[in-house]
Amino acid sequence: MHEIWQHFWFGMSPADFLRSELRLTPARRILTIRLFITLMIVCFVGVTLRPPSIIALSFSFVMMLGPTMMDYTMSLVSAWKLMKLEVVAIVLSVISLAMWGDQPWFLVPWSYALITVLLFISRVTGTPTIPPMLYVFAVLYNPEHPEQNVYGALWILPTLGLLAFGTSIAAQLILWPQNPEKLLIQDLSERLSIIVRMLERIAGQGETVKHAKPDEIPRLGNVSRQFALLSHAEMTHSALKNKHAEWIDFIVEVDTWFNVASKLNNLVLETDPSLILSQSDRAKIAAIGGKCHELQMTFLECETPIAISADNNLSADSSNPASNDSLFLLLHRLEHSAIRTSRCLGLLYGPMSQPTVNEMQAASPKGQTPPLFWLSKQYWVDNMDALHYGMKFALGVMICLFLVQAFRWPGIDTAILTCVIVAQTSMGADYRKSVMRIMGASLGGLLAYIFIIVLEPALETIAGFMLTIAPVMWLSAWVGSGSPRIAYVGTQIGYAFAHAVLPGYGPVTDLESARDRVLGILLGITVVGVINYVIWPQRSERMLTKRLSSNLRNLGKFLSLGVASPPDRQSSAAMLQAIDTGLQSAVTLLEHAQIEPGSSQPEVAFKLDTMGSMIPTIHTIARLVSARHRYHVSKKFRQQIEPLSECQAVLDQSFSEACFGFANRLDNQPNAFHDAKVKADEAYQALTRQVQYYNSNHADEAHLINAYIELDKILISSIDELDTMLASIEMRSLLRLSKQALRLRSG
Repeated sequence: MHEIWQHFWFGMSPADFLRSELRLTPARRILTIRLFITLMIVCFVGVTLRPPSIIALSFSFVMMLGPTMMDYTMSLVSAWKLMKLEVVAIVLSVISLAMWGDQPWFLVPWSYALITVLLFISRVTGTPTIPPMLYVFAVLYNPEHPEQNVYGALWILPTLGLLAFGTSIAAQLILWPQNPEKLLIQDLSERLSIIVRMLERIAGQGETVKHAKPDEIPRLGNVSRQFALLSHAEMTHSALKNKHAEWIDFIVEVDTWFNVASKLNNLVLETDPSLILSQSDRAKIAAIGGKCHELQMTFLECETPIAISADNNLSADSSNPASNDSLFLLLHRLEHSAIRTSRCLGLLYGPMSQPTVNEMQAASPKGQTPPLFWLSKQYWVDNMDALHYGMKFALGVMICLFLVQAFRWPGIDTAILTCVIVAQTSMGADYRKSVMRIMGASLGGLLAYIFIIVLEPALETIAGFMLTIAPVMWLSAWVGSGSPRIAYVGTQIGYAFAHAVLPGYGPVTDLESARDRVLGILLGITVVGVINYVIWPQRSERMLTKRLSSNLRNLGKFLSLGVASPPDRQSSAAMLQAIDTGLQSAVTLLEHAQIEPGSSQPEVAFKLDTMGSMIPTIHTIARLVSARHRYHVSKKFRQQIEPLSECQAVLDQSFSEACFGFANRLDNQPNAFHDAKVKADEAYQALTRQVQYYNSNHADEAHLINAYIELDKILISSIDELDTMLASIEMRSLLRLSKQALRLRSG
C-alpha cells in the first residue's frame, strides 16, 4: 500500500508534489490570468442573468478548453470541435426527450444504448466524452420533468457554447495572444541555446557542473510539440505550407544535433574531461558551439534568403583525430549535424524548393476506407475493448439513476454524471481521476460552506459578491492551469463552488447542496469502481504492454522498408513523431498501472519497472534510426555508400526482425524471429569488414562512413539492452509459474 501511495504522488512526497505542480512559471501565469478572468465573467453573468443550473457546468468546459490555450490557433480548433460535439449532444437530448421523455420504460433502455454508442465512438475516435456527458446532464437529471429538461438542453448552446467557449477564445485573442509560429521559433531557438551552453561547457568556456541539467536531457514530447506548433502555424499562415518540408527537416536536424550534443555532454560529465579531450578537441567543440550561436542568431533575425555554404567553416573530414576513436566519431557526428542544420536553415530561408519524387509519391492519395467498414468482423474484434468500455460505464449511469430515484434524493444526482466524467481507458486512470474529483469537489464544497455561512450574510451588492469569490476563482484557475496530474482538481474546485453558490435567485440558504454533491460523487465513483473491477477490467499493465509492442512494430515496419537508402526526406520525421507520441501515452499508462490493485506485488512491480526502463530505450532506438536516416537525405552520401548498400540492407532487415520479435515476446505470441539478434551481429560484422575494405580505397571518406556505421553499433547495443530486459521479465514469469506448480504438487 505504501508503494501505491508513493506512485499516486509520482514518486514524491505530497508536499514536494504540490510544490512542483503549483509552481507558477511565466507561461502558466498567463494561462492562470486568462482562466481567472474567464471564470469571473461566467460568475458575473450567472449572478446577473440567472441562467439555469447548467451555468455551473460551464466552469468545467472553461477549464477543459484551458489546457488547449497554448496558442490561439489551437484554441479556435479545439473550441470548434467542442462546439460540434455540443450541438450533437443538444440534438440527441431534445430528440430523446421528445420521443421518450414521459415514458421511462423506453427512455431507460434507449439512454443505455445511446450512451454506450457515444462512449464507444469517443473511445475509438479519441474525442472528448462531451456528448454523453451533456446528454446525461440534460436528460437524466430530474427525469420526472422532461419539459424542464428540454428547456435546460436548449440553454446548453448559449451557456456553454457562447459564454464558456466565446469568453475563453476572447481571453486568448486579447490577453497575450500566442502566435504558434513565434512559439515554434522560440522553442527551436531555446533548443539551439541549450546546445551552445553544453558545447561551451565542454570546451571549458562555461560554468562547471557535476550533472546534466534537466533541459539538457532528451525527453519525450519535444519533437511532437514542435510538429504540433508547425501544424497550427500553417493553419494561421498558409504561406508556411510552401516550406513544410524545410521546416520538418530543420526541426528534425536540430533535434538530432541536440541528441548528439547531449550524448557528448554526458560522456564528458561521467569522466575527467582532461583525460579524453585534447586541446584540438576543445577548439573544435568551441568552433561548433560558435557556429551554433551564429545559426541561432540567423534563425531569429534572418528575413532574407541566406547562402548555403558547403562547409560552413567546418570540415567533417578533419585530419586531426580526437583522443580516442569513439570520441572522434562522436565529434564527427556533432560536426556533421552542424553542417546539415546549417544547410536546412539555408533552404528554409531560401527560394521555394521542389519536392523530390519520393515526397510527391508519399503525398499521393492512399486507398480510401470502405464506407461500411464498421460492418466488418475485424473492425469489432479490434475495437471490442471500446465496446466493453461503453457498455460498462453506461451500466454505471443506469445504476446510479435507479439509486437516485429509489432514494428520492435528487441532490445526489451528481453520481449519474460522475459515471461519465470518470470514464477512462483503464482502471488506474479511473482511480486517479476519481481521487482528483473527490479532492476538488470536497475542497470546493468546503469553500462554498465558508462563503455561505461566513461571508454571504455581509454582502449587499454584486461588486461585493464578485470581490469575495475572486480568491476561490483564482485558486481554481491556478490549480486548473497545471499539468494533467493536478488540473482536474482545479476544475472540480470551481464546479463544486459554483454549483452551490451560483444557481437560484438571491442569497443561498441551502447548505445541503455542497454536501449532496460530494456524496453523489462518492456514490458514482463507488459504483463505477465496482463495475470496472468486476466486469471486463481494463488493466493499465496490459494496455502498456500493447502500446510498447505497437511502437516496436512501427519501428520494425519502418526498418523493413529499407528506409535507410531512399531519399524520402519526411519518412523518418513521421516515424519519430509517431514513436514520440506513442511513448508519451506509454508513460501515462505506466503511471496509471502503478496505482492499480496488485501493482505492489513483487512480480508485477518488477515487470512495471522493467517496462518503464524499456520506454527510454525504445525512444533512443527511434532517435538513432532517425539520425541514421538523416545522412541519406544527402544525394552525395547516398552515392558514397552505394557499395555498402547490400550489407546495410541485410542489417536493416535483421533490426526489423528483432523489433518484431520483441513485440511478439511482449504480447506472449510465438516468436518467429528468435535468431534476429544473432543475425544482426553477423550482419554488422560483415558490414564492418566491407567498410574496412571500402575505407582502404577511399581514405578521404573514411571518417564520414565510420561515423555513420557507429550509429549501427550503438543501435545493436540498444537492441541488446531491450533483449536483456525482456529476458528478465520472462525469467521472473517462469519462476512464478514454477512456484505455482510446486505448490499444486505439494498440495
